[in-house]
Amino acid sequence: MNYSQYEAEIFAKLQPLGDPARAAFVKNYMKSQLEFLAIKVPVMRQISREGFSFYDRSPEEVLAIWNAIWFSSTCFEVMCMPLFYYGRQGKRISPATWATLSTWSEHVENWAHSDSLSSIYSYLLAQNFDEVYGVFQQWNNAENQWLRRLSMVSLIHYSGKKAVFLPLDKVLPMLENCLNDERPYVQKAIGWVLREANYVYHAEISAFIEQLLAELRSVAFSAAVERFSAAERGAFIERRKSMRAQSKIVTNRLEVGRETA
Repeated sequence: MNYSQYEAEIFAKLQPLGDPARAAFVKNYMKSQLEFLAIKVPVMRQISREGFSFYDRSPEEVLAIWNAIWFSSTCFEVMCMPLFYYGRQGKRISPATWATLSTWSEHVENWAHSDSLSSIYSYLLAQNFDEVYGVFQQWNNAENQWLRRLSMVSLIHYSGKKAVFLPLDKVLPMLENCLNDERPYVQKAIGWVLREANYVYHAEISAFIEQLLAELRSVAFSAAVERFSAAERGAFIERRKSMRAQSKIVTNRLEVGRETA
């Protein structure tokens, strides 16, 4: 099958909708090595829904085409098309796609693609927990920041109200394992998962944050407490300041002790 013709078809449909004047800005904002057409997300979603010439092929053929495009394209918006395609399927996505879609994690280099892929993975996790969760555990211990982010953000999916379908003993260990990873996109993932899990597990998430109040990095902490009440958030902030101040005093005393020893 000539996959390049389909990639060319997609690019040709997207290119006129771009904004060349904004392309460099968007590329810099995304901190990506890909090329950008600077097309707004609702417009891209509409193009994806309208479809392409291969949409009438079998699911296996469509997956093969999307897979080839995902790994060959250097255009951000072209790579968004397969993510929108499978993202729309939600609970209807075939578990058979996991073997292929799981490899897409290897080609992630920006947060937008990462989080769209996480949404897809979350539904595959719900269908085939043991296999998919096992892979997430491997990613959670990887050095690659995007694999780590995927391993956490994929634990939550949206269904009506933001819904957490996993028990916390499957979620929180993943977050704890990444607490010392200083990279912002990893820390933002920790905070985001805590923020969303708070909808369902308010008391438990509150206790978890309290337990790790001094350890949570600022990026993760800020996101984690975002949807607590103003009173709860203020109390967390004050206790965190106090704990950090005390920790600094202890550290200074230890340093003075070493200097005078």
